[in-house]
Amino acid sequence: MADIKFMNESDGQEFQMIHPRSARVLQDIRAWAADNGFGRVVFWRDADDAHKLWVQLGDDRLNYWIHDSTFTEGKHETVEMQMDYARGAQRRSAAGFGKFDK
Repeated sequence: MADIKFMNESDGQEFQMIHPRSARVLQDIRAWAADNGFGRVVFWRDADDAHKLWVQLGDDRLNYWIHDSTFTEGKHETVEMQMDYARGAQRRSAAGFGKFDK
């Protein structure tokens, strides 16, 4: 089962996503991570905009973020697509195209 964490960029401290609607979203992310071979997924809360959660897949921090409303509004029907986009960003970065994504 994938380890999913939420961290603050500002201080590096972990926080819990305890919103009642987030449970199904987290379940879908765990299933997505297992299907795609990721043992760890980290969401980093932006220091300047608390609604942005920057995605980290495995050891790779990406230039891709998910809005916190995905969790707080329980948008489980869109999270798989968002995680696929994050995986695409990871592949672009690994191929050397990440410098063009800024």
